[in-house]
Amino acid sequence: MTTFVNISYTTSHPGVTRFERAYASAKNVVQRLQQESTYAAVLLMFGALSLIASIYDIVDASQEGQELGAWVVLWAAILMCLVVFGKYCKRQVVAWLKADREARMWDSALTDYRVMADLRCAQSRSE
Repeated sequence: MTTFVNISYTTSHPGVTRFERAYASAKNVVQRLQQESTYAAVLLMFGALSLIASIYDIVDASQEGQELGAWVVLWAAILMCLVVFGKYCKRQVVAWLKADREARMWDSALTDYRVMADLRCAQSRSE
């Protein structure tokens, strides 16, 4: 009687695979940072910082009675800038995570025929 032994070995080293994924992620981050929207956000942040610096100069040069109002304006400008920049950063992180999930799904579809069949079935249903 003959017995067959099918042992499947991985064709790539797990460390190399992790390094390739990390390299691709770093390359994707660099490409996203070079987009025009990032330049616009940085320009907006520098504008906000210059506004905050000018308000700080006004606080230093003001009389004692006007100092409290200037501090209120300064902190309102700082908090508003942080909120706007935080929303922009959150939107960018969510978009990056979505693109990463889609890329991983496509990679798994290329290696697993069942996932590809599910994608094709869903695509044919939508048409």
